[in-house]
This record gives sequence, structure tokens and C-alpha cells, in this order.
Amino acid sequence: MLRNPIEEPCAARAIAARRAAFVAERVARVARIKLTTESGDVFDGDEISQNRMARFVAMVEDGDAIRWVLADNSVIQATTAELKEALTLAGQAQAQLWVEAE
Repeated sequence: MLRNPIEEPCAARAIAARRAAFVAERVARVARIKLTTESGDVFDGDEISQNRMARFVAMVEDGDAIRWVLADNSVIQATTAELKEALTLAGQAQAQLWVEAE
């Protein structure tokens, strides 16, 4: 079959446009991640919040706590265990959004 030199660039642009739209929507959806821990606290789960959680979890001992601002702007004493749980839930939520459905 002969290739159409006009249709190929159009198809490639359409694929690139669909991918760009997916990536933009994914960024927006990740930014809106909220998660609820077993204790009922609702955390933001966006990438910046995940990074903050990971830094705290990486540098402290089990049983430590830190003042943490929740998604509704209330402040709690979050334990290492709760932040680990929140980080895991956020990572799982992000993983579900990351790969484009086929």
C-alpha cells in the first residue's frame, strides 16, 4: 500500500495532540488528589504534598509526629504512621491516573 505523505503528518499531529491533552488532564487530576486515612483525616495528595510527606517519613523515627495542615486547612499532629499511610494512598491514586487507558 502506498503511504500518503499528507495524511501521515496529520495523523502524527493528532496523536501528539491527544497525548498532550491526556497529559494536561492528568496533571490537573493529580493536583486534585485527596485521600482519607483510616483515622478519617483527609490529606491533599498532589505531588508537592507527596514530596513533603516522603521527606518527613524519610527523616524521622517511628512514633514521631509533626503539625500537618489537612485538605480542609485544619491542623493535626500527624504521626509517622499516618503520613506513611497517606503517602501510600496518594501514590496509589496517582498510579491509577498515570497510564493512559487503551
